[in-house]
Amino acid sequence: MSFGPQVAFVDDIKSEIIPLERVLQQQHTGTIFFDAAPERSKFPEKTYDSIKVLFLDLYYSAQFEAYISAQWVKSIIPPNSNYALIVWSKDTHKTNELLEILNTLERKPAYVETWQKTEFDLNSHNFTDNINYLLSQLSNKVYEEEDIFLGQILEVAEDGVYINCRLNSEKPTFQVRRFDYKLLEGIRNCAPGTFVRINISSTPGARKIVISEEKEDRSKYFEQPDFFNGLEGNSFFIQG
Repeated sequence: MSFGPQVAFVDDIKSEIIPLERVLQQQHTGTIFFDAAPERSKFPEKTYDSIKVLFLDLYYSAQFEAYISAQWVKSIIPPNSNYALIVWSKDTHKTNELLEILNTLERKPAYVETWQKTEFDLNSHNFTDNINYLLSQLSNKVYEEEDIFLGQILEVAEDGVYINCRLNSEKPTFQVRRFDYKLLEGIRNCAPGTFVRINISSTPGARKIVISEEKEDRSKYFEQPDFFNGLEGNSFFIQG
């Protein structure tokens, strides 16, 4: 599982996603906006594992080009991902045409809804009920993802607790992440050196993090190989 935004918006008019974005941010859900206007558009360089809901406008110019809409999905969503697609457009009748292409690109969504823009007054409509209903539907349609990994506390600082996380149980892949103090309230010895187990479960629009103390010594899991061992006498290390 990756940390990052959970909801993405693709639209050529930023003001038309702001009412939706505002509600999600009030609910502490991470969002990201991609400007699809032809004169400003730039596809992301890599996909986002964290995104579980994609709001997609379909028209970015005078004509509907299904392959461009599909390319936006392909550039944001990894292959065979468990995500929900919300067609946020004035032309939702083009949805099936888009889905046919997504199927060939291994980007078939686990759940699809169409939200017709013309049915909403974007200047005054409160989308809280719409978003809450959507997320309740997705909790049943899009499966929860869970990631469990070990960590070792490195520092207890003013802005949070820094933990060295072993992200891969087979290969020594590490990343230092910062967590809020509240997540470690149940740990009696919240001090550098303490080993913890981190459980992160994620559904569209929500993420739950549970951190518990590891009673056993997990030092061997945090031993990082010394790639220079045995090369001390090599001329590469000799300064002249």
